[in-house]
Amino acid sequence: MFTRSKKTLIAVSVAGALATATSGAYANEALIDKLYEKGVISDTEYKEIKADKPKSDPNALKGKWKGGFKWASEDGKNKFQVAGRVQMDYYDYDHDLEEDTFGMRRVYLGVKGTIDKIWGVEATFNPDSNNLEYGYLDFKPSKKFIARFGNQKFYAGFEEGTSSRFVDFLERSVADGLHPGKQIGVQFFGEPVKKTLFYAVGHYNGEGLNADEADNDNDGKDTMFAVAYNAAGLMGNSKDTIAHFGYATSSGTRDGGAGTVIFSLDGEARGDTFGTWTVNSAASFKREYTNVVFVGAKGPFKFMTERTTVEVDAIGQAEEIEASQMSLVWRLTGEPYSKTYSMKGMKGVKPNQPYTSKGGLGSWEIGIRKSEWDAQDVADGNYAGADLVKTTTVGLKWVPTEKVRFMANLVETKYNTPIVAAEGNEDAFIFRSQIDF
Repeated sequence: MFTRSKKTLIAVSVAGALATATSGAYANEALIDKLYEKGVISDTEYKEIKADKPKSDPNALKGKWKGGFKWASEDGKNKFQVAGRVQMDYYDYDHDLEEDTFGMRRVYLGVKGTIDKIWGVEATFNPDSNNLEYGYLDFKPSKKFIARFGNQKFYAGFEEGTSSRFVDFLERSVADGLHPGKQIGVQFFGEPVKKTLFYAVGHYNGEGLNADEADNDNDGKDTMFAVAYNAAGLMGNSKDTIAHFGYATSSGTRDGGAGTVIFSLDGEARGDTFGTWTVNSAASFKREYTNVVFVGAKGPFKFMTERTTVEVDAIGQAEEIEASQMSLVWRLTGEPYSKTYSMKGMKGVKPNQPYTSKGGLGSWEIGIRKSEWDAQDVADGNYAGADLVKTTTVGLKWVPTEKVRFMANLVETKYNTPIVAAEGNEDAFIFRSQIDF
């Protein structure tokens, strides 16, 4: 029969062996607790063993999988993440003037980090287009105020703020195509009231993704302001509700000249460019952008409507282009949209029943979107292409697990001026397979 001292010796020996087997980690803590509960170890012995627990290095990074490959220090002040996405698309058109083809829509690979809790960094490269997609420094003393410097996305619209990983349809609407999008500059943003009030103020080149100013005589900047309010809290039981109202505006003056392109846009099925807006002959022009959006959701149903206008004012030219969209989506498997809502845009869904080797439905979603592009206010001499374009998109989405998704869209586009040979319509089937981490 074992004496208490022998029992203690056995307990300590087993614990020590486990610690050695786990490279010195204190993996035997649960075993020691169990032996103490059963009376094998006395109070004094238990305290002595606990006192011998090695202190961990607060600067050591510990890796884990939590929605991505992430490492963090024990105190959580320093973090590091490897992130990326791969999207392969297929396009099939009802005419022979566009290629039916498989293609890589996006391939991103990058790193994100946090230093001393208040400094952040992201550097993301797109090898498919050989371009820097994101590259910025954050100063983030709180979620109420963040200052971001570098190549980044400017939060001038809800759909634009939603990552391409999580948009409702394969392509964003034409209303989003007029947004400032990604630019090099500085932006201040935050949520003074969590999930209720958001603001953003930005100042940027206005030349597009990762684009510097190229001419010292043509280096004007654009300034942006955006605000959003979620009124769900005023509606009583708001846990499964979204009532998002957003407004954004930006403006800037740029040097021009006859034929300078203001905007050039392709369709929501990524077919031919259907409209190009140019400057007449003015030496400079002012460009002003405005966006209003409403997003409403209750449980697994979400409605969104958005209107974007761009006005150009120059000598002998005062014109406006308008684009709008409405969409309705339904998660058939019941996941509420409020759980994937943020004030900058939607996040990814976590299926109620993830699909695994043992089964599961994943998350299923259907949706429809109507959009319109209207450039009829622009003089014929300043615009080439169809100046009234209406698009209907019907979509089906399957998200088997949080990081994998498949999408299929049927896209019907009607042009008031034939773009595709003598045809005024285009029908397309587009498909996407996607993984991100």
